[in-house]
Amino acid sequence: MGGRCAATGCGRFVARGERWCGRHHAGENGDDRGPPAVEEPEAGALFRERLARGDYRSLLDPRVWEVIAAAGTEQGLANEIGLLRVVLARLLMEETDPGRLAQNAARVAGVLVQAARAQHALTGEMADGLAEAVTHILAEFGE
Repeated sequence: MGGRCAATGCGRFVARGERWCGRHHAGENGDDRGPPAVEEPEAGALFRERLARGDYRSLLDPRVWEVIAAAGTEQGLANEIGLLRVVLARLLMEETDPGRLAQNAARVAGVLVQAARAQHALTGEMADGLAEAVTHILAEFGE
């Protein structure tokens, strides 16, 4: 099974047989590149300034907002449920610590169940609305 990255303080999952995650993969000479670079102080200050001003739209790049808007047009939770299943499968394959596996699998499974219930409620409501519309149309034909 895969383990955790050997870089100090990282803890990211690594592929089976690997020692480093993609971010910390050892260089040609085998040295540890250490934890990822921290955010530049200017970028953090700019973010906090925009947040304090309430300038919500400028917090993210316009292309990110376009992706968020496109994702928001999707109906239902099928993509989210599928993603949660992939996360759960990856967790089961890569986590070697039994305690962390149990804790994190329970969290992901709980969210998955909530999403499935929400999806069922959404499709149930759509079905109720459709049944109501058909009943109304049939009632109009009967008059």
